[in-house]
Amino acid sequence: MSKTDEKDLEMPDNQAAEGMENENATPAESNGPADEEMSGGQNQENARQDGVQIKQIEELAEENNKLKKELSELKDIYQRMLAEYANYKRRTEQEKEQIGGFVKAETIKLLLPAIDSFELAVDAPPGEEYKKGIEMIYRQLIKILKDQGLEEISPLGETFNPELHHAVMREDAIDVEPDTVTEVFQKGYKLGDRIIRPAMVKVAN
Repeated sequence: MSKTDEKDLEMPDNQAAEGMENENATPAESNGPADEEMSGGQNQENARQDGVQIKQIEELAEENNKLKKELSELKDIYQRMLAEYANYKRRTEQEKEQIGGFVKAETIKLLLPAIDSFELAVDAPPGEEYKKGIEMIYRQLIKILKDQGLEEISPLGETFNPELHHAVMREDAIDVEPDTVTEVFQKGYKLGDRIIRPAMVKVAN
């Protein structure tokens, strides 16, 4: 047999091998209708998610603008309150000054008759009339002060009260309860509940 005949006989075996390889080969992926449908569904889902995100961003932006507006309104209210408080404080201080000046003027006006009496007493000759004049001035002053609400603190024989009395001396007293005021060196005064000056006293042990 010739070499040419041998080659002819070998050809079918090679072709058979190639056929077997083609059968075992993995078929190429198809781009048929099913694949297109799947791809289209994925695109729709992506578009839906994008729409949700855009909506969320728009809602957040709207909420942010709303909060900015509320903050601006609160700042405006705060500034107005500060201005109103400053005006109120200024008016109050002015009113206090006016009231204080009015009270001083009225008090001095009430004291003028007693000052007139003092001037007459200074020019009067020493004697009984002079003494009467001084007593009259004293009564005038006491009346003026009492009319303004002043009260005396003269606690002779009362129990010592550190809120009203100032003890400058103590003594051993017979037939006297301990902490009893036995002598008043200087009267005290109060105006309503306010102690202007405590009474200066001596107290029994």
